[in-house]
Amino acid sequence: MEAGLLVKFECDGAGGSHKGRAARYIVRAAIQTGRIVPGQTTIIEKTGGNFGLGLLAACHRQNIAVELAIGLGFNRAKKTCLQNAGAKLIGLDMLNAGATPRTVVEWHLDHAASLGKSYFYTDQFSNPGCVTVHEQETGPEIVAQLRQWPSLDTIVLVACAGTGASLTGIARCLKAAGYRLETTLVEPDGCDGRTGLFVDHALEGMSVGVVPPLLDWNLVDRVATVDLGTMRAAQNRFAAEHGYLVGNTSAACLAVAARIIGTTTGRRKVLTLVYDHGAWYCGG
Repeated sequence: MEAGLLVKFECDGAGGSHKGRAARYIVRAAIQTGRIVPGQTTIIEKTGGNFGLGLLAACHRQNIAVELAIGLGFNRAKKTCLQNAGAKLIGLDMLNAGATPRTVVEWHLDHAASLGKSYFYTDQFSNPGCVTVHEQETGPEIVAQLRQWPSLDTIVLVACAGTGASLTGIARCLKAAGYRLETTLVEPDGCDGRTGLFVDHALEGMSVGVVPPLLDWNLVDRVATVDLGTMRAAQNRFAAEHGYLVGNTSAACLAVAARIIGTTTGRRKVLTLVYDHGAWYCGG
């Protein structure tokens, strides 16, 4: 790995990604407040990705059912894994008829009584717990590891945004710990999350078609874009050099980090995250 580049691995956590942290935090908090009653409540969410896997990991031993509305364009390998792990996929007829996953969730919430369900909607795109867990858990882990470089005073954070929760939480924690922070937001070529401009792309997990609702734009200093070829090259290089096939968004961030690695010194380092592994993205 290039000197001066620090990488936080999140791919080995529960659920296989950083999303497992938010899922666990939200489920635990809802159980504590009585909004989720194991054995009675069903969690509902619109996701075909890492947050769904995180929910299943969080609910595995809690006797909490999980129902997911998954867009038709999501990766089939993840859908199969979600089902095999115990998720019920809902609203397929509605989706095939043109409904969005949000519409599917809203319909089920509106008809919960007739369906005999007591639903808890985790709502990852609006739930502040998604930010809190990274500010109180992920960020402090990173800070504790950074302390092994006592002279370090500046962090160049290279990250992407789906909801924006992990970038916001980690950045806030780094600033609170006293580091000078320079944040680069990574987006696919053709996308501009600040203005709501999105195009079809293969970097599943970032620039997901809505302005990142949990992203604090005041923490973003610059934006860098990545095309598919550049992402693949970074993914292949990391796999060849380190033996880890990382996910597409992770590889995109690594590609951007490589552009600015020459700016590092003993007091300044580049930090990025491996959000998940790349096996999900090998199938259609």
